[in-house]
Amino acid sequence: MEEQVATAVALTAAAATSTPTVTPTFTITPTLIPTNTPTSTATLTPEPTSTPVPPTPTIEPPAIVIEFLDGVEILSFDGFDTMENWSTWNSGSGRIVGGSFVLTGQEGWSSGLVLRQKIREGDGIILSFKTVNNARFKSEFVFTSGTWQTDSFRQFGVYNGQNPKADLFQGMYGLGFNNLYGNLTPKADTWYKLLMAVGKGGEFLAVVWDPDDPSRRVFYNENIGEKWERRSWEFNPKATEGETVYIDDFFRISFDAMK
Repeated sequence: MEEQVATAVALTAAAATSTPTVTPTFTITPTLIPTNTPTSTATLTPEPTSTPVPPTPTIEPPAIVIEFLDGVEILSFDGFDTMENWSTWNSGSGRIVGGSFVLTGQEGWSSGLVLRQKIREGDGIILSFKTVNNARFKSEFVFTSGTWQTDSFRQFGVYNGQNPKADLFQGMYGLGFNNLYGNLTPKADTWYKLLMAVGKGGEFLAVVWDPDDPSRRVFYNENIGEKWERRSWEFNPKATEGETVYIDDFFRISFDAMK
């Protein structure tokens, strides 16, 4: 009995002196999900509405033109892809062949090409041409104003041929057919350049030159006077039977003054 009491007392004492096991308590903090998640705004680059057009290249006039005219500006170019800028006197006058207009001469100077735009003081033209036969007095390039065979008529231009000549009419009468000045003797089936211009005060200019050697040229320049002032002019390449003329690379120009 005494042993049982002693054992119980020992167990009680041991229980009193032992460290109790404590189960820890954890506090869980919940993660809060916002009800409105902010949305980032992207910067959008607008698409171009049209493709940029490159600038039109500036066309410089031939250097020889600057020798005769001040303040030259190219107004337009025509490579004879269409007849948009031209009309003809009749269906037999010619047609476009391979990017050139072929002017076919007919009897009585009845073949003619007509520029639709009028030429006025301070305007001019530049073109390339070649004649098939280079026949004397069989083709010409002229500015005309008024009505043929009346007092109102005026004509300034050049006859083609081995010895190019001026071609001037006032009213019903020719004013003279002087040779152009210079050192060029044009040949058949060879391309040449032509400049014609209308200045102020009734002054006119025509120059024919070799594009491969511009020093070879002929020209005619005359101040005809007040009866030729303040007019609008029609540009006419013309030909009669026995000649064919190729015309290409046509420019309309403006200028400030003749030198």
